[in-house]
Amino acid sequence: MAQVLCVGIATVDTIVLVDKYPSANERVVAMDSVRAVGGPATTAAVALARLGVSVDLSCVVGDDEAGRFILERMRSEGIGTKHVVVDRSVRTATGTIVVSKSEQTRAIMVQPHAARPAKPADISEYKWIHVDQFGMQTIKDWGVVRGGSAKLSIDIGYQTPGLNSTDYDLYAPSENITTDVSSAAKDKNIVVVSKGGEGSVYSDGINSGVVPAIKTEIVSTLGAGDVFHGALVATQVWNKPIEEAVAIANAVAGLSCRALDGQSGIPTKAELDAFLAGARS
Repeated sequence: MAQVLCVGIATVDTIVLVDKYPSANERVVAMDSVRAVGGPATTAAVALARLGVSVDLSCVVGDDEAGRFILERMRSEGIGTKHVVVDRSVRTATGTIVVSKSEQTRAIMVQPHAARPAKPADISEYKWIHVDQFGMQTIKDWGVVRGGSAKLSIDIGYQTPGLNSTDYDLYAPSENITTDVSSAAKDKNIVVVSKGGEGSVYSDGINSGVVPAIKTEIVSTLGAGDVFHGALVATQVWNKPIEEAVAIANAVAGLSCRALDGQSGIPTKAELDAFLAGARS
């Protein structure tokens, strides 16, 4: 039985790297391109699997080539797909992402669907359930709340109706929502906000602080936040203290920036251990 269930949306993204965004009527030649699986909770699942944490994914994909691509990639990562629903009535979500090498920004265009998976019969057997913005409503529909058999974690990028920090054991909002981790850390929950190259701020209601980002060569920051959150959940499975947990998540997210897409650069547990050992020496 897997330790973590990730619930959210899975996409197939075409990612293009350019030196800079074109101005009006300007043609820019792409430096590289790649096709990859995306989605916050899905990318977090890949991070967990790479770090040796057993994980299942729950989402809905279409009965199409993109859906089959997602299933194939997840299985190749060792992620359980028994709770991935193949729905013939929907089209798998797709995205086109342009990454600017000089500006480190990107434009995203996604065609999402609204279908949600059914509640797994074995949900009580998971230690952690990690959700993204889409998965937040899904587990509410399931009637899953904090204080049950599984601890709850959320990666949330935008203020959403019904969002409450105390609904989650691990609350990881973006800077778009809050940077005040101390006020958000209530009812014995952990709050962490990743600020990219500036590092991450955290509070568990007792301890708080800032952990700097690692220094590394960056190809693209695409998906780094999603990787960060997956790594954070891994540290909770490992029962790491909060400051060490955030430092580990920073390292995993930083190393993931080695690749153009959000997943192929995610380190394995062995790569992470080697990096941390080198950083300490």
